[in-house]
Amino acid sequence: MVWAAFGFNGQVGLAFIDGRQNWPKYVETIENHLMPFAENIEGRNWEYQHDDAPSHTSSATKNCLNSKNVTVLEWPPMSPDLNPIEDVWGFMSRKVYEN
Repeated sequence: MVWAAFGFNGQVGLAFIDGRQNWPKYVETIENHLMPFAENIEGRNWEYQHDDAPSHTSSATKNCLNSKNVTVLEWPPMSPDLNPIEDVWGFMSRKVYEN
């Protein structure tokens, strides 16, 4: 499993996660990868976007994000086309498989 994030000011380095994503691994990813990136956002005015995967909507994840004052965008169900990271994953997949 690979996790990534990007924003106007840059991107987070890829986070490689062993096994399937679950809420403890997701909370760890937020703390170790997202939050250090977020600290460098100029003006610190930002919102986080993730989908409605169970690890994203767990109480522990919500508590973690709330404790760090992270605003999460509302997400319509069944709408991966609205997430720009999906374009990044598509590009990366094509690069991996073209060789």
